[in-house]
Amino acid sequence: MTKPGYAIIKLSAPETREFWRIPVLWEDSRLLALDKPSGLLTSPDPCDPQRPNLITLLHRAIARGASWAQERKLGYLANANRLDFETSGVILLAKDKPR
Repeated sequence: MTKPGYAIIKLSAPETREFWRIPVLWEDSRLLALDKPSGLLTSPDPCDPQRPNLITLLHRAIARGASWAQERKLGYLANANRLDFETSGVILLAKDKPR
C-alpha cells in the first residue's frame, strides 16, 4: 500500500500481462530508492532472459519516454543492490554511470 503523496512508477510487461506500481521511497540528484515488490526479479535471469525484471522494465520505460522518466530527466539507472525474487524491500539505483 502506498501512502498519499508518494510518487509511483508504473511498469508493465505486456508479454506476460503483468503490471507493477513501484513506490519511490527517496530520491536526490544521483540516487533513486524504490520499494521492490516480491515476485519481481531485480535483474535479468540468465536462464530465462524473457522473464520480467525491474532493471529491464525501468530501462524500457526510459527508452520509450515514460512520463516519470522524463520528469526526472533520466537516461540511465543501475542497481546498487539486489533482492531475491521473493523478497520485497528497498532497491537503490544510481542515476549516473560510473566514472
